[in-house]
Amino acid sequence: LCLCALVSLCGPRRAQAQSADLRWKTLETEHFYVHYYAGEEAAAERMAATVERAYARLSVELGHEPLLKTHVVVNDQTDEANGSASVTPFGRISANVVAPYTGSVLMAYDDWVDVLMTHELVHVLHLDTIHGLPRIVNAIVGFGVLGQVWSPNSVQPRWFTEGIASKYESSFGSQGRYRSSQFDMMLRMPVVEQRVQTLDQVSNGANVFPYGTSPYLYGLHFVHYIGERYGRDKLREFSHVYGGQAIPESINRGAQRVYGVTFEQLWAEFILELTNRFQAQARRIRDRGIREGRRLTFSTSNSSNHGFTRAPMWSQDDAYLYFYEDDGHWRPGFRRIRSTGGRIREGVNYGRQGADVDVERVLDTQDFSLGDFTPRGELVFHASRSHDFRYSWNDLYLWTPPNPDHVRRLTFGLRALDPDVSPDGRTVVFARGDTAQTRLAFLDLDTLDVTEVAPMDRLAQVTGPVFSPDGRKVAFSGWRDGGYRDLYVYDRERGETERITADRYLDLQPSWTPDGAYILFSSDRDDVFNVYAYDVAARELKQVTNVLGGAFDPVVSHDGARMAYVGYSSYGYDLWVMEFKPEAFFEPLPGVSALPLKSEPVSNTRAGAPPMTLGNGPYRPIKTMFPRLIVPAGLDATGDGNGFSLGVTTSISDYLGFHSLSGRFAYLFDQQAPEGSVSYSFRQLLPDFSISYGRDVNLKTGDFNRYNYDHIAGDVEGEQGYLQSGYRQQIDRVAASVAVPVLRHPIHRVDAALSYRYTHYRNLDADLEPIDPNAPSSTLPYTGGIGEVELNVGYTNAVGVRYGYGNKTGRAASIGVRFIDPALGGDASDLVVEAGYNEFLPMPWRGHQVLALRLEGAASSRGVLGGGYFALGGYSRDQDIVRTLIARNAFVEGHSLRGFRTAAFDGDYRALLNLEYRIPIVDVERGIGSAPLFLRRVALAPFTDVGGAWIGAFRPDVLHVGVGGNLIFQFFVAYGESVNLFFTYAHGFDDEQGIDFFQMMLARSF
Repeated sequence: LCLCALVSLCGPRRAQAQSADLRWKTLETEHFYVHYYAGEEAAAERMAATVERAYARLSVELGHEPLLKTHVVVNDQTDEANGSASVTPFGRISANVVAPYTGSVLMAYDDWVDVLMTHELVHVLHLDTIHGLPRIVNAIVGFGVLGQVWSPNSVQPRWFTEGIASKYESSFGSQGRYRSSQFDMMLRMPVVEQRVQTLDQVSNGANVFPYGTSPYLYGLHFVHYIGERYGRDKLREFSHVYGGQAIPESINRGAQRVYGVTFEQLWAEFILELTNRFQAQARRIRDRGIREGRRLTFSTSNSSNHGFTRAPMWSQDDAYLYFYEDDGHWRPGFRRIRSTGGRIREGVNYGRQGADVDVERVLDTQDFSLGDFTPRGELVFHASRSHDFRYSWNDLYLWTPPNPDHVRRLTFGLRALDPDVSPDGRTVVFARGDTAQTRLAFLDLDTLDVTEVAPMDRLAQVTGPVFSPDGRKVAFSGWRDGGYRDLYVYDRERGETERITADRYLDLQPSWTPDGAYILFSSDRDDVFNVYAYDVAARELKQVTNVLGGAFDPVVSHDGARMAYVGYSSYGYDLWVMEFKPEAFFEPLPGVSALPLKSEPVSNTRAGAPPMTLGNGPYRPIKTMFPRLIVPAGLDATGDGNGFSLGVTTSISDYLGFHSLSGRFAYLFDQQAPEGSVSYSFRQLLPDFSISYGRDVNLKTGDFNRYNYDHIAGDVEGEQGYLQSGYRQQIDRVAASVAVPVLRHPIHRVDAALSYRYTHYRNLDADLEPIDPNAPSSTLPYTGGIGEVELNVGYTNAVGVRYGYGNKTGRAASIGVRFIDPALGGDASDLVVEAGYNEFLPMPWRGHQVLALRLEGAASSRGVLGGGYFALGGYSRDQDIVRTLIARNAFVEGHSLRGFRTAAFDGDYRALLNLEYRIPIVDVERGIGSAPLFLRRVALAPFTDVGGAWIGAFRPDVLHVGVGGNLIFQFFVAYGESVNLFFTYAHGFDDEQGIDFFQMMLARSF
């Protein structure tokens, strides 16, 4: 069972939707295969050189070298900086070449490729460190060294796996997250406000800001503390010790063996050191005198990476402040609040829902967006959309108020960010993305012509461009190789760029004062992000704020009297306003950045060394398409109907997921029959294609009734007499399908699929029918073939929110039509239509309560298998919770008439309405130390079901009613696997088929 669970985690992953015009290539080095597509040669070569350099250092530092080469795929199909790594079934890294955006938790880098590849390679080396019994198991099921299924280090709290990777990304570079003032800010404020997360919260991903960043944030500093206190060699030793432990998740056993104490004790020491460090920094800040504004919003940020309050904009009369907000309670978008502030109240639960009473929704953009208003009051903003079904790129849009549907697309596939409108309203300046770089570009709003400015250098990044009040110049933040993120001013008339600052500080988010006298920006010059003012005429720098948290996105009102900015607290980012008085500016602290100089890449030129690149040519799927694992497919002795079975499964897939082939074979001992399946998928094109063949053998308890007078009924209770029922049914299926995406949008999604399937039913016990003229006629099951064509179309725009349970708003609809005819094979004919509709209605009061409904119906022109085509009833009682947890295959609510026996009703028609009222009761967000069990939330969902199945004309009495409720406990197990434990009670109002149903089970709400 454990092996089956691990296989489900380590099976081949599809890279992403591809297209034939992406010509993939492979670059081979001494330790890596680097896969990329044409046009990304420079990025691929740089990644290859960087990862080889990192390998030379990290393999020594961590004391491990993988036996096989690691595969690296270079992605440039998104504007989101990120990467991932895995070692099951083999070592692989996926890396996005696009650099982190301003405000990202990754923005402190001297060389993004170096930081990224170092971080991901640490994961590969750490997770691939396997000893003892796990290594023996991998050798058995992985054909020696071709694949592996068991990596003990993969089952650790993420604060250790991400913490050790983040530590080395900083240790081997001049920046990284350990030297990030932003990361320091995210620790300083919880210390100051006494909201430091506990070990159980960090270990299990608590729904507490900064959410997914917490394992990186706390883990980095915790691992660094352990390395400094006990020695870096102890980090390596722990990786090797835990990599040989056969008992999963026994992390404290390894800690006591290596460090002599548990992680709970280490955490207490670490928090004490952390508190002393940041309390001392807070005292130094206060000693200079706090200079901050008045807080206007009291929201909770939905994410530490873009999903928070950003980019305030003043209305023309300075009465309102517009801003982007993503608070985890509703869809993100543009909001506004009076510049004098609004009413506040106590929020609900961890998310503090409803604390801001007077924040108004202006436009929901569904995704991270920044923008600027034209003089006519229209909003130009950027948003991410699917481009050609392959790329998730940002483009510019124009919204004409007040209708939220009046949005016009201005650019197509330009990877456009940070739009700012010129004072005359005719031109938009923005950051134009390309492979591993961004540059200035201008859009004419009348003609939609785009003019691009030559990049500063090959790998420069441009962010936050903004027009001067006269429209002649553009200020922006630019990044140059070596980790220099400074301010620049571009003169549009002369076509020249002037560098305003030149240092290792992060100078971000410039804006001009209305008179053009100052350029305001945010910078970490004193290890805290504050607002600074650059005097354009005097060429002098002054400090504007001195805050405990951070100050970002400064912008001055049109009358020049006030400045809005985004401040930081332990809950995230909020809007602040202060008086703008140049005479109150003060001198910045003198000093030079403590960041070391960036080291240059070292080429592999030592005597006798092989060349860095061993080969470069077209990507050959066949080279990676071979079996890597052969593992048990099933072991069942639970008496679930089919009896004891034993089988094996294996899968074959090329690295990019273009081709995949899987097979399974099992033998059912009780039925003395084999079963299995084989399937092939091709995913390089749009649409996707797949074909499959499978054979199943089921033990049917009815349908085949016959009288055997040669059989003498015994006295044993339950033994059949002359009437014999049940048989072994063999089902052979051949199928082919084509699936295509129809629409991709941050909210809306449409998919369609067309398939052909031939199914043949056979009675393996047909020879048991007695030939006796005195016996009653036997009831024969259906045998023969059914050929059918099926079309399915599905739509959804249902979305959930961070602090709610399940989907909060939106709808989903699907329809499937099956055409069965002898011309398609077999001897049956039928027309089957099935449709479903879900609606999620949020309640107008606080608490994230939702009325969820599901309506579904189905009709068959005739029952091809005899009797009713559709069955309807309640849940089965045979769920094995342990097996369900291992297989990660929980029940899905809906499709059931709760409170009734399983398959209580059947017919050629079926109708069902499920109504649920979902009530989150309390956010617990606690566990037990470093244990892999964490209780997130408790919710209640009373429900009512109405439905029935019938043959012939509809009659009201075919409908039946069931009522009940679910008490739901949401857990995290195994450091991140989400599990919903349902305590369900249901009562069906029917004397014959209705029951009182109570069961504990793992399930998911519809």
